Amino acid sequence: MTDVSFTDAIVLILDHTLRELVFYAIGIIINITMHEAPRDKLCGNNDKREVIRRLIDVLKDANIEDMDLAKVAAKALHNLAALN
Repeated sequence: MTDVSFTDAIVLILDHTLRELVFYAIGIIINITMHEAPRDKLCGNNDKREVIRRLIDVLKDANIEDMDLAKVAAKALHNLAALN
């Protein structure tokens, strides 16, 4: 599996209905955004707007009922917004 398909898969998982899977995928995105080379692959090969859109969807779906998921989605959005 190449790095490109791995990051594509992580982004696709954000639409999954299994909460734990989405939670772990967001954790991976947070880790990716903290390192330059993988971050460039995430934001370069996938449209950065698509990643942000999916994270916003997760944040909306989590709402107040699932604050843990909302917090990690917000952290990932913060990391992506902090990029140049």
